[in-house]
Amino acid sequence: MENHIVINNPKDCCGCAACLNICPKDAIIMVEDDAGFIYPKVQTSICVNCGMCKKVCVFCKKNVGENPELKVYAGVINDTNTLEESSSGGVFSALANAVLQKGGVVFGAAWQDDFSLCHSAAQNGEELRELRGSKYVQSFIGTSFRLAKELLEEGRFVCYSGTPCQISGFKSYLGKDYDNLLTVDIICHGVPSLKMLKDDLMFVTGENPDGIRDVKFRDKTFGWGTKGSVITENRKVKYNAGTSPYYFYFLKGEIYRESCYSCRFPSEKRQGDITLGDYWGIKSELIEQLGDINPDLGVSCVLVNTEKGEKWLDEVKNTLSLALSERKSVEKRNGQLVRASTPLPEHRQLLDGYITNGFSSFISGYRKHTKDHIIRNIKNLIPSKIKRKINDFLSKS
Repeated sequence: MENHIVINNPKDCCGCAACLNICPKDAIIMVEDDAGFIYPKVQTSICVNCGMCKKVCVFCKKNVGENPELKVYAGVINDTNTLEESSSGGVFSALANAVLQKGGVVFGAAWQDDFSLCHSAAQNGEELRELRGSKYVQSFIGTSFRLAKELLEEGRFVCYSGTPCQISGFKSYLGKDYDNLLTVDIICHGVPSLKMLKDDLMFVTGENPDGIRDVKFRDKTFGWGTKGSVITENRKVKYNAGTSPYYFYFLKGEIYRESCYSCRFPSEKRQGDITLGDYWGIKSELIEQLGDINPDLGVSCVLVNTEKGEKWLDEVKNTLSLALSERKSVEKRNGQLVRASTPLPEHRQLLDGYITNGFSSFISGYRKHTKDHIIRNIKNLIPSKIKRKINDFLSKS
């Protein structure tokens, strides 16, 4: 009788690779489906039917690492250079630097030379720079869970960051908590596939992805928001919903993996010791409490979910501007804290079209949304300060 993981329904796998990491025989590999989403495949000739992969699967377990938040803050790092390189308020960098200063290691998503996105280990400030910034695509965990556990067992401090399902998978793999471990999850909308992204970058730049040097989904030279850039060998190209079908459909929530639409992690209980996200729609009075900051460079929302998380935030508070807030305020512009993304009617049509006809199906659908692009471009012309005044006025009226 087979006693290994089998994915019969795409909704039942988030691609966290906990099963791959736990397998004592390395019998599991992650393979792409036709849309580029990764799933575990068991090599039955190697498998010994130990059942460990099924035991560690977060879709087979309940209440894995769920923590009710203790406090909620708005936060901004005081180092302007780091803030400009960060997607929001730079709080992740403050926590990560504290771990590095203790001789620890920080794990997060980083672009590789072949332009894949993998979870990597940073042991110094230069390597940490590669982990900064939002990446709107699923990262490949690889065997980073194993490496992190080895470091924890050696007594090294470890900060492991990722999406809620990745943190849940990591904790399930570990099987216990470690005093020297800090986990950080992000407010996640959902993840498209790397295959889709590479196709999109070819469309936007007209170049092979091999010639792309960097992708910034959030480039603060255009202000704090959903405007990015692609760096090639010879030029810098604007990258946003007005230039990219992928970016447009990502923001609409149309092209995520199936498990994202039935995600069980958005709730009042979080996976990480600390949850980080953008404090979209932050009110003027809260900005004033943060002191001498420029809100147009980004502000983080910080949900402290465990006493351990509270201790780490207290350790770095001198490097941050913090203001106490409340969850309801954060939820207003971060719906994924309370509910999974909802697939719109186009979702299945887009994915089926992509599988059958490739990226051309995205392009043809994208061009039908000319009105949406015009409205979005007009909104992008309005300064952030004016937008905040309008939002403040509307919330009080």
